[in-house]
Amino acid sequence: MPSPTPSPSIWSRKRDLVYLIFFVIHIPTIFTNCKAVVDAVPLLPTALQTDLAHQIRAFYVSSYNDKFFAEPPPPWFTAFIAMELFYHTPLSLWAIPALIRDNAMVPVHLLAFGVQAFVTSLACLVQVWSWEDRTVAQKRSITMLYGPYVALGWYPILLCLCFWDFGWALTGVSRGVYGAGYGL
Repeated sequence: MPSPTPSPSIWSRKRDLVYLIFFVIHIPTIFTNCKAVVDAVPLLPTALQTDLAHQIRAFYVSSYNDKFFAEPPPPWFTAFIAMELFYHTPLSLWAIPALIRDNAMVPVHLLAFGVQAFVTSLACLVQVWSWEDRTVAQKRSITMLYGPYVALGWYPILLCLCFWDFGWALTGVSRGVYGAGYGL
């Protein structure tokens, strides 16, 4: 049996490198940035809610006037936060070594991540732009926070639609379009 060929270096897989950089930056952001602290505070047990987390949350609310945090959030928003904590965070931790190893499951997980990030962030933005008690400037500020996740989420969806070999769905056989040739 022939030995498997080694995966190309992450440095030669430009698309994977971009995602790797995103996740390397994103992981500390999840755990230390005000967005994660702001998002997670209401879901955490009281023992894990620090004064610092509440101060950061108060600063965020006063700076951005984000109604999702200034008022009791709608139930769907709480569900989105739970998805971020229980799906997005573990996926982000898995993605770094998986991207480096060129794991064959990366495209599938990036597609799921992309759909989740796109749908949840877009739903939030639709709601933000429906608020009549916020100025256009306030809505733009909030859009600058949520908007990148819409764009980031759309990219793997677009890749899937453009490049994935959908013939496997009809024939049961994949030509491996996302295999070794996945990176640019």
